[in-house]
Amino acid sequence: MSGTADVEGRVRELLAQVLDVPASDVGPGFTEASTASWTSLNHLMLVSQLESEFGLFLSNEQIRQLTSFDRIVETVARHRSGG
Repeated sequence: MSGTADVEGRVRELLAQVLDVPASDVGPGFTEASTASWTSLNHLMLVSQLESEFGLFLSNEQIRQLTSFDRIVETVARHRSGG
């Protein structure tokens, strides 16, 4: 599995788990507006899981911008590449 595909798969599973939605529903185009379960509390839980899973420390600005599957994958990939 390539690095990006690995990140996408892991992000998909975390989103599905935290938001209690089928993993098949999560992918490109999936946003906080896509599901009512993406609440502020679940957003914080998601951030905690992302930081733990990927060994990240996200700034407040980055946390505010994690509003979609695509943005989360992009942010994680950037951190993993040292950017």
